[in-house]
Amino acid sequence: GGLMLTPAGARFRDFSQTLRRDYDALLKELFRIKTQRMDTVRLGCPETWNPAFFARPLEDCFASALPDYRLLLEAHKLSELLQGLQSGAMDAVISHEFYPPAITGMRSTVLTQTGTGIVYAKEAFPESVTFEALAEAGFLLYDRDIERRFGAVIQEICRQRGVAAHISGRPSLIRALFDVSRGGGVMLFTRWDSMIDNYGCGFFPLDFTLPVRLMYMSARVTPALRRFIQASQTIRWDA
Repeated sequence: GGLMLTPAGARFRDFSQTLRRDYDALLKELFRIKTQRMDTVRLGCPETWNPAFFARPLEDCFASALPDYRLLLEAHKLSELLQGLQSGAMDAVISHEFYPPAITGMRSTVLTQTGTGIVYAKEAFPESVTFEALAEAGFLLYDRDIERRFGAVIQEICRQRGVAAHISGRPSLIRALFDVSRGGGVMLFTRWDSMIDNYGCGFFPLDFTLPVRLMYMSARVTPALRRFIQASQTIRWDA
């Protein structure tokens, strides 16, 4: 007679065959993942923003609307964000409304509003700090691309309070924050900015808000980006 497997041998044979099928299936899945093209949507934001305030809601919204796409969130200066948007290096930009949307072909949609306040050095001002005292110290700006917008906001806030607006520029954000930390001025920030609790600074809240906009070029709105823009209107930022 021919050779016959023992019960133990038969079980090992079945186990080996199952293991081989699972191994082949795993190889196929790994190959599929490796060769699958996952498109990326590049979204820019200001370099001063604190991701804790906006990144997770954006990522959750994106994952729900575009599960087969990858969101790449990048932080840059405003000038670089606008250049990237115009050149196509970025698909969209989320930012404050620093300027009228005058770029040809650019569209935007308001996502939410964020509060503003004055950042100042705690050591330079008493605990009962007043708006008048902060304004007297002078507001510092650091980026030519936002000076016009933030400068106008500062002028309006001071006008409403009957206080003269003293505004001066600095060559960089680091230099401006350095001067603030030593009592050499104050800065207008929003609640989304990341520097509020740094450098031994205090934050004097104001009743002035700024819109947060999602900006994009109308000629480059892909079906995927359109779905994301539509989905972004449902984000609960305070959730």
